[in-house]
Amino acid sequence: MLDSPFVLRSLLARSGIPARGGAPTPGARALRPVAVVLGCGDVGSAVAHTLHRAGFATVLIDEADPPWPRRGMAFVDAWYVGSADLAGVHACFCASVRSIPVVLEHRETIAATTWSWRGVAAALAPVALVDARVAKRSAPARLKPHEPSSLLTVGVGPGYRVGEHVDVAVETAWGERLGTVVEQGGTQPFDGQTHALGRAGRERFAWAPRAGRFHTQARIGECVAAGDVVAMLEALAIVAPIAGALRGLSARGARVVAGQKLVEVDPRGDPALCFGIGERPARIAAGVVEALALCGVTAAAKR
Repeated sequence: MLDSPFVLRSLLARSGIPARGGAPTPGARALRPVAVVLGCGDVGSAVAHTLHRAGFATVLIDEADPPWPRRGMAFVDAWYVGSADLAGVHACFCASVRSIPVVLEHRETIAATTWSWRGVAAALAPVALVDARVAKRSAPARLKPHEPSSLLTVGVGPGYRVGEHVDVAVETAWGERLGTVVEQGGTQPFDGQTHALGRAGRERFAWAPRAGRFHTQARIGECVAAGDVVAMLEALAIVAPIAGALRGLSARGARVVAGQKLVEVDPRGDPALCFGIGERPARIAAGVVEALALCGVTAAAKR
């Protein structure tokens, strides 16, 4: 395992990074500028993927046992099996903050962790912090420091106010402004509307009626009929709401809260459409990179 003391010390030594604080050893290769992304769902994963491709050393943070259902379009499985791949990019789970620089030194890999973003920021001094959890029904988090700071904060989701919650924001609502950088004012509030997919709206989802542990033997991309039992929430059966391919399915062992989205069925029925980066996450991710560039934060400028 990456976090075993022997393996970690060996990798740190080869990388020129000290095992317990202090400056890197002479000749150590400098890390790329670090960007931290909160939320490993399809939007957060697309943002992390795009920042990685843009040249940032990217750390993706979420809680233990995340319930995000679109696992074929995200790095979620890294929290469950230790690694995940999305559109040609690999993510490796780091159980400790000390192992994150080792993963980032490989330059081909995103570091995934449950560590707090403040702990990661203290250890790695990131240039940008992006909240891509897209909280729809709760107030957005205030990430902008009260004191002047070199850390650029970016809000992705409804209700963010520039200058109050974050330094800059990106619009996530479907429409002409999807992915637009918001430098003044705020992003649109959540309107409760569901974007149609193959003519199916809200009816393609199944939500958790209560909190509990999620269990399933089904797989992303599997074709189901309406009413098929695809999972259990404790002793409660969760059924496919319509016929099609499983585009969303929370992971086995996920911790869910009441109202959490658990299952999504794509009525088009094509398993291939359940994997990769979707149109909306891609446009949002492009907006995040644009936001950073507008604020003078680019990987090339920091090398």
